[in-house]
Amino acid sequence: MHKEPLISVIIPVYNSAIYLEECLNSLRLQTYKNLEFICVNDGSVDNSGAILEKYKQEDERFVVINQQNGCASAARNKGLKFAKGEYISFVDSDDRVSLSLYQKFANIVYKPDVYIFNACEYDKTTKNVFPRYFFSLKEWNNHKDDNTMHTFDDNINPFHGNMSAVNKIFRADFLKSLVNPDTELFLTGCIFEDQYFFFLTMIHAKTIMINQDPLYYYRMTNQNSVTQNISSKVFDIFKITDKIETMFKDSGLYDSYKYAFFQHKYKQYSALFFRVGEAGRHEFYEEMQKRLKRYETEEKLDSKICEKLVLYGVYKNIIKLNADEFFEKYNGKITNI
Repeated sequence: MHKEPLISVIIPVYNSAIYLEECLNSLRLQTYKNLEFICVNDGSVDNSGAILEKYKQEDERFVVINQQNGCASAARNKGLKFAKGEYISFVDSDDRVSLSLYQKFANIVYKPDVYIFNACEYDKTTKNVFPRYFFSLKEWNNHKDDNTMHTFDDNINPFHGNMSAVNKIFRADFLKSLVNPDTELFLTGCIFEDQYFFFLTMIHAKTIMINQDPLYYYRMTNQNSVTQNISSKVFDIFKITDKIETMFKDSGLYDSYKYAFFQHKYKQYSALFFRVGEAGRHEFYEEMQKRLKRYETEEKLDSKICEKLVLYGVYKNIIKLNADEFFEKYNGKITNI
């Protein structure tokens, strides 16, 4: 019989009282029992704190930590300091997970540094569930079966898919190896920080395993979530892509991925351009145009390779058009980030 490892589930909580019990019930009722739930109350001013205390009293596996409002990343960093498990999972407090998620993971004999699973989007109002296969096995070379171990190099579409921390389980000692006493794992003070965390873990993981089953459920109707309200901090995408680029260069991987990263940038920037408020639209466009123009002067990419990139025509129009012309040409046509 396999050893039952302790899995720490870290849940940042901020003003999510109307969704919180559904999330916590999906954790408390897991078929796998050797779990601890580290709930970090990130300065909530609604009834979230009281709900967390109730669950703590009813189930000793719940640990409640209170802190002043920071952000989800700060809450995750705090939770990591209290985690005792051999494996770490992150769940957002307005989402829920399949009741068999952790049992499926525990049943694996040889566990990877990073275990990835797919997700569904669900609408609480309509009860509709939409599977989202963020990670397709067709995009991973050398895949044989569900026990296949991969590395990041096996991914033929490395900048595609869900870059969130939540639809994955991590080996705790692997995460600890990525930081030193003076740093924290999650960047704070900006949004899109999950992208940085995603690449930090993926490029350093020696073993990655993929389960195609949709085991995580994203709530699509929470208008208070960061993903629904990004226009005020949308400029953070430039900070994040700068940090990711530095990471790839420091790791000696930049030349291998520069075309994919270039494509990722112009797709991200152009999609986010349409989620910026009107007041900041021109400023955002000028910034993304300036950053992308350097690919014509500094990077000197091979034009024959570039022509094969997805939506390369969008990039060429960013360089050629002004903000108003680009908005008129692509409004309603670019939505995928």
